[in-house]
Amino acid sequence: MMRKSDSVGGKYVSDIQQLKDELEQLEKRNRDLTLLLESAFELKSGLTSMDHPFPINVIHSLVIALDSRDPYTSGHSSRVALYSLWIARELGIGEEECKHFYRSALMHDIGKIGVPDRVLLKTERLNDEEFQSMISHTIIGARILSNVEPLERMIQATEVAKYHHEKMDGSGYPEGLVGESIPFYARIVAVADAFDAMTTDRPYSLGISCQDGVEEIVRCKGSHFDPVVVEAFKNVMQVRNYLKGGDIDSPYIFE
Repeated sequence: MMRKSDSVGGKYVSDIQQLKDELEQLEKRNRDLTLLLESAFELKSGLTSMDHPFPINVIHSLVIALDSRDPYTSGHSSRVALYSLWIARELGIGEEECKHFYRSALMHDIGKIGVPDRVLLKTERLNDEEFQSMISHTIIGARILSNVEPLERMIQATEVAKYHHEKMDGSGYPEGLVGESIPFYARIVAVADAFDAMTTDRPYSLGISCQDGVEEIVRCKGSHFDPVVVEAFKNVMQVRNYLKGGDIDSPYIFE
């Protein structure tokens, strides 16, 4: 026979766990909002440049259109672009080129605009036909961006959109490129994109912790991801407290 004290104790433990779960969700939401704020800062900071690589309103409109398709991955484009920017800076890439690269990374998934809702929003495992439709977003994105002016400054964005799902061992798509045949900036976005996908909650599964996400990226170093990029990514995550489970470190939050 269950004693009253056992029942009370069980409810107490259940209440504590519920509070912990709610706190974890609030912390995730705070992290996402902080990243969106920093990403907005980076986007705005390029407005003073006279040689814009492509119109800012085009970027903003396309990204908003994409994010509106799937509320569960809203903010993904901005977060991936920001992670990519952090990695590029860690690798010592010049600031002007970093800002151009940020805009390229921001539109890495723009081809998903051409993927049907029945595929993009499906919560169950995709069949072969649906999977082919999903991976076509790389080709669609490259086609869209290759027609944006000025064409000579869209080469990088086109390559990022097309090749950010390629893997170092050749098991990626759409062309199965191997190693350094994968465009360098696409290799950076590949790491940022995979990390955000793993750490984002979906209707059918919870994202893993940031620390676990970093560890998984490191585990796949060399097979899926460029080792040099992975080391830069790991360094950035260390500096910004992602490996300690604390608040992320953003220099723009209070400006």
